[in-house]
Formats: sequence, structure tokens, C-alpha cells
Amino acid sequence: MNLKSPSFKFLLVLIVLIPISISAFAQQNKVLIVSDTWPEMDVLADGLEEQGYLVSKTSEEELESDLSGFDFVFMYVHVTQKPRTTSVLIDYTMEGGSLIVLHHGISSSKMKNPEWLDFLGIQLYPRDHQEYPWKVLANLTYSMVNLNPGHFITSNGIDYEKVIPFKSEYETNYEGEFSAFQLVNTELFLNQRFTDDQRTVLFGFRTEDGSRVQPTSGWYRPKGKGMVFYYQAGHEESDYQNPNFLKVILNTLEWDPS
Repeated sequence: MNLKSPSFKFLLVLIVLIPISISAFAQQNKVLIVSDTWPEMDVLADGLEEQGYLVSKTSEEELESDLSGFDFVFMYVHVTQKPRTTSVLIDYTMEGGSLIVLHHGISSSKMKNPEWLDFLGIQLYPRDHQEYPWKVLANLTYSMVNLNPGHFITSNGIDYEKVIPFKSEYETNYEGEFSAFQLVNTELFLNQRFTDDQRTVLFGFRTEDGSRVQPTSGWYRPKGKGMVFYYQAGHEESDYQNPNFLKVILNTLEWDPS
């Protein structure tokens, strides 16, 4: 073989660079999922692993105190979470981590976790509250509405199915016609009230009959040196099999906030 030939030089460069590229990718894409139920999170993990992410899983009981080795942490805990879990996740975010809270990470059980809700800037009211009662809508199809069309997370590679009217029930700055995609036979939460304006809203939801319209399906806010994201979808395995919602999650991991 001619050691000076262009083909040999190209092959040599590939041999050197490919292991470096693989190593760098692995080091930068470590994901932890904290959950108390796994069928839905197993589907999510499969979707992430197909894109090259290194996924670890843990329960609250086995959650380590130091999560600094993970680039992204997903939180998917149904129940009132343990104070230690709250502390570990807040510390991780404040020290520079990216925390992605899914679905019932903000649910009625978290009314017993006031420090967690304060960290997220969310107020939940009891089911008998006159103005903003907590309510779950089950087994329904709804639209996830793009309220921030210019953002990478909402625009990169997402196949919006339709354009629909959106007029928020209580946030008057969200009104107009917006692109949307559907989530089918899943669950929706009403009245996750923002306590401040220290967040960027990405998505709202609209029920198919238009009776419930709120700007709470997706948002993020800086906390300390890090960032916390929330997506209200995710109750069903099918939500994570939806290519549009999975792409939203992948965009979240790919987005560079700087």
C-alpha cells in the first residue's frame, strides 16, 4: 500500500477521529431517569438510546445524592416525593444541571411538596377551589399547541398537523392561531397556575371541543446555574411513541440555551 496515498491518509484520519467522536458523544449525553413507574419511561429510554444517549434509571430509594455526572435528569414520580428527592433534584439544577419534569411531576400529590412547587413556580389549588380547582381529564385527545413558534425546541423537525385557534382561559397574552399536534387517549391536568413570569412558555393545550385552553403544556425556567423544563404530556406509553412529542424531548436535550 502507498502510505502517502490520499486514501490511506483519509483512512488514518478516520481511525483516529471516530473513537474520539464516540467518546466525546458518550461523555456529553448521559441521562438519568428518576421514576416510580417504568412502562412509560422504558419507552422514553428506548427512544433516547436510539439517538445515542446513555440512559440510566433509578427509583427515589436508590437515588444518589450527587447527580453532577449526568447532563440531563428526567423526573417522573407520581406520588408525594420524598424530601431527599426534592433536595437532590433542586441541588442538581441549581449547580448547573438540566432537569426535565414530566407529567405528574406537577400533580395533586405535589401539594404536599411545597418546596418543590416553589422551585417550579407553580401553585396548585384543591379540587373544591372556586376559581382554579385541580382537575384531571382522562382518556381524551387534545392538541399540544406551539405558543413559541421561533424557538428551536418547538420548531426543529416537528410535523405540526394543523393550525387551530388558541385563546387562553386566564393568560391574555396567548391569543391567536397556532400550529398544533395531537396526543390521543391520554391525560390532561387543569389549573397548574404560574406564580411568576420567570419562565419561557413553549406549548399550551386545547381540548378538542375548545372548552379548556391553558398555556401550561411546556415551559422552562432558569434556576441557579441550571435549567428546569416541564412537559405536561407523558401519561401514556403512546405519548412517548408519538414522533412529535419525542422530537420535542430530543430538541430539549439538543438545544443550546447560550
